[in-house]
Formats: sequence, structure tokens, C-alpha cells
Amino acid sequence: MFMNILIVDDEEGLRKGIKKILSLHGYLVFEAANCSEARDILKREEVHILLLDLNLGIERGLDFLKAIKEEEPFLSVIIITGYGNIGSAVECMKAGALNYITKPIAGDLLLSILKRERQELQSRQENIVFRELLESASAYKVIKSRHAQMQKIERIVEKVKDKEVTILILGETGTGKEICARKIHYSGAYRGRPYICINCAALNDNLLESELFGHERGAFTGAVAKKMGRFELAGRGTLFLDEVGDMSLVMQSKLLRVLQEKTFERVGGTKTLTAHCRVIASTNRDLKKLIAKGNFRRDLYYRLSLITISLPSLRERIDDIPALVEHFIAEADRKYNKEVNRLSPAVLTRLKEYSWPGNIRQLKNIITNAVILSDDYELSHIELPQKILEEEISLPGESLKAAIDRHTGVLEKHIIKQVLATSGGNISRSASELGITRKTLYDKMKRCGL
Repeated sequence: MFMNILIVDDEEGLRKGIKKILSLHGYLVFEAANCSEARDILKREEVHILLLDLNLGIERGLDFLKAIKEEEPFLSVIIITGYGNIGSAVECMKAGALNYITKPIAGDLLLSILKRERQELQSRQENIVFRELLESASAYKVIKSRHAQMQKIERIVEKVKDKEVTILILGETGTGKEICARKIHYSGAYRGRPYICINCAALNDNLLESELFGHERGAFTGAVAKKMGRFELAGRGTLFLDEVGDMSLVMQSKLLRVLQEKTFERVGGTKTLTAHCRVIASTNRDLKKLIAKGNFRRDLYYRLSLITISLPSLRERIDDIPALVEHFIAEADRKYNKEVNRLSPAVLTRLKEYSWPGNIRQLKNIITNAVILSDDYELSHIELPQKILEEEISLPGESLKAAIDRHTGVLEKHIIKQVLATSGGNISRSASELGITRKTLYDKMKRCGL
């Protein structure tokens, strides 16, 4: 896996020297001369390890270490100092530092520490992903839907789970498209093979192409090492293309070629590689309307939709709310060591009457929040976004899209505020709970004025 490193040191020569060494070994390195620059980078970029000098002019690195571990407890920090002593080392380790090394820095020692941390980080991530996948898949075993469309989908899943066919999953945001894809993969013959996921809406064309197909060393600025793409990593397993409807026409053409010919080349490479994986795609967009407007390729649509699964919104499956709530309460109890075991009839009635623009994802967040804040065995009060409950969905003179965008923004802000409150303002924990990166969370907070 790639690992991003931030060097915080007021000596420019030292920063440049370390960056040169680390870049040659495949690390992406950022530089900061002081704590203010470091904070700006941490807000913009995904950083895995912080190399922090203890003496930053008038600033104390130890103070920054303590502050940053409060905000980012899972960020690994390595202290670098020219004035090392046992007392300082002990104080830094108590404050949460991963390691403590003195200047001049031995390159071999630093590379050895980083290699070990990269292996541990990869192991932690794999364990988290594996646990989340098991939890997601188990939801299908626990919750038996009473909705006819969901029962039909369960029968389709049983028929296609072992088949090497392209599958297109449609549905509104929050209806469980990725969970459905994981269910298909982990319930059949593919369960022991790789499951690789990529969000097509989160990356621009250049990054998406590199992520999908990989790149050769030197293919572009910053490509310091060869990288395998998602098609390679998926092997003979499943590649899940989330939000494929947001892919540009250029990338649609490149994806179509892989689906048709089962071959591709890494960016900057000439060697032809074979794609063996099964492709499952999803979108919350109306692809037929996009095709009519010329924004989605008709031939790609037919390639992707050999099997189509359309997930109903939560508004259409109100009878499933009691079972979903029971599942989410039990899940939150386990995760946060609570003992909530029931929901008041009045609250259940409110939940059934609500329109759920955020679907199952919104329901889970609201129930989890209520369980965390509850002091009783029964949930007798639930906070629902008041503006969405009380306002009309579409106002005079406002288009449907504008109304939906506005209400979605209100809902997004409400959910982010709830998660931040329950995590005590911890950015890493909140980002993990929301299923997004710290950078994405910072961007959303800025946009929402939080």
C-alpha cells in the first residue's frame, strides 16, 4: 500500500534530504516548516505518518504532538530532534509518539521504522475492512425483508452470486447498493477471492484511470513507483464500481474497452494485461436519462446491465423499519457498550411517518446517535431533521432538483453535526463513522459552515 508522510521541520535542507530519500522508496511526502503549515496540509491531504521536529523556532513540537493526538488519535507520529535525551523521549512517548530518533537521521533506520509501520497500517486496515464486510454481509442474514421487491432481489442474488456476469445495481443514495454488492460477492463461490471497491465519483479522470488500470514508474509527475490498478488487484474476484453514472465519457470509453476485450494497459505502459474479474457497478443516477442527453454511453449501459438490480427506497419499505431499527440498536449496543433493548411505540410511529430522504443510511445514523445518547433501556426520543420534517419538499418557483439539492444539504449538515457531537469532535473517528476520508470530512464541514 502507498503511505503518505508529512515532514514538519524548520530546516529546509533536512526536509528536502528526507523527502528525496523517501520519494525514491515510493512514499508520497509533504513538507511543512511550522505547525500552521502542517495543520493546513492535514486538512487537505490524507497523511499516515508525521515526522515532527521538537524544536520549531518559537513553537514546541511537543505541544503540537499533544494537540494533534487529541484531534487525530490514529495518526502515527515519529519525533525527530537534534537534542535528544531520555526524559524528552519518555515525555514524547507518553504523549503518543510512535518513535523517537535523533539527528543526524540515519536513512536506513528511518526506512526500517516506516516499513514496519506500513505493514502494521496495512494489517489494521485489512482487519477493519474484513470486520466491516462481515458486519455488512450479516445484515442480510439477520434482516428478512417483508417488501416484495426486496424478496425478489434476494432471489436474484442467489441466482447470480456464483456467475461471472456484469451486474448493475440501481437505487437512491443510502439504499444499500454497496452492501448488496458485498452480499453477492461474499455469499457465493467468490467469497475467498478479492473484493475491490472504487468510488468513480470521487476521482478526476487522471486519478481514476491510474486507480483502475495502474501506472508505470515515471508515467507522470509523482509516479515514483509502479502501481497495480484495481483490475489487477481484483484478480479473479469482484471489482465494484460505485457511482459509475458520474464517470466521464472519456473514462466510459476506456471502461467499455476493458469489458469488451478483457484487456488493458497500465498508464504509461505498453504491456497488455488481462482483466479476469467480475464487475459489479452501481449508481443513483437515471442512466437512461443520461443516455438521452448524451452523457452516458448506450453500449456501456448494455455491457453493465446484463443483470440489473433496482433497490427500493426506505419510503417504499416502511414495514421493514422495525426490523432495521432492531438490528441497528443491537449493532450500536455492541459497538458502544450500551444496553438499549427497545423502542417506544410513539417513536416507531414517527419513524414510519418520516420520508427518509437519506434512506437506510440515514436511519442507521439516527438510531446510532440515539443509542449513544440514551440513558435508558428504551429509546423514547429520536432527533429528526426538523427542517425536512416541517417544510414542503418543493417550494413555489423552485425546481425539483434545486429542492432536492437544498434538502440534501440540510440533511448532510445535520448528520455530520450529529456524528461530530457523538465523537467529541474527533475528526478521524467521525470520518471513519461516516465512511469518508478526513480530507473529505474537512471539505464537507467547510461547505456546511461547521
